[in-house]
Amino acid sequence: MGKNALSGTKTTLLIVLMPKAPPAPVAPIVLRRLQLRCGDWSVRALRVNRHLQPFERYAPHRHPHGQMLLYLRGRGEQLVGRHKHPAGPGTVFFIPPGRIHEFREHAPRRAICLVADLGGAAPRKQGFRRGQLSAEALASVRQQVAALSAESGRNLELAAGGAALVILDACRRACAGKSSAPPSGGAILMRLQRAWRPGPDGRWPRPAELSRRTGLQKDYLNRLVRRASGLTLGQWRDRELLRSAENQLKGGSRVAAVSETLGFSDPSYFARWFRKQTGLPPSHWSPT
Repeated sequence: MGKNALSGTKTTLLIVLMPKAPPAPVAPIVLRRLQLRCGDWSVRALRVNRHLQPFERYAPHRHPHGQMLLYLRGRGEQLVGRHKHPAGPGTVFFIPPGRIHEFREHAPRRAICLVADLGGAAPRKQGFRRGQLSAEALASVRQQVAALSAESGRNLELAAGGAALVILDACRRACAGKSSAPPSGGAILMRLQRAWRPGPDGRWPRPAELSRRTGLQKDYLNRLVRRASGLTLGQWRDRELLRSAENQLKGGSRVAAVSETLGFSDPSYFARWFRKQTGLPPSHWSPT
């Protein structure tokens, strides 16, 4: 997407009724109908679809609006016009309005795809884009989706709009070949980064040790981190471990070696932890 995608000085959030979608071989798990306007872009709806069709049944279709597709689970190929593109967890596609596309599954597990319907003038000017989220960015999106599905109450629409912007910004950066933006938050996050180093035993500090190193009571530190980054102290720690794990795996390190480096006593436990964060085994990010 373009440099000014989803950015602008005036942002308006409206909740509108959307026409009932025609029958499709998917089942929405989370659905938010929105009209989030950001400059020349708007987000009309945000949903997570579970594909239901048998492998041999394809459904080529087109939309009058643009779409951002992010696959959270499953493997296959995304057909856009006459071109085929491999798709798997973390793969992002921007489909321009009116472009015929379809998804063909190759894995035994039904695919799960996060879909954003995009309106406004800007999507009509964009061409097809494809990108791949990092393990860290994919884990962050999964957290946003999980939080959104658990939201309820009067501020639901605002929460959905905020989640949509965070998710779409990560997808935009992936399509542009950029890494996720570094988190803001000022002094407390800088203080945490200075405390983030292995101890004498080679293990990375747990939340209680981070509290001791920063000189702040654990609950108070957790509140400050959450206010600065939107993450709990434990989630911040998991993100830092995940970032290190991804870099080592991409560099060719074996899963067992990465597990030991990060202080996990058992490679199997490390693999389960990694899958919990990203939905994928660590071998997905290994070059081999």
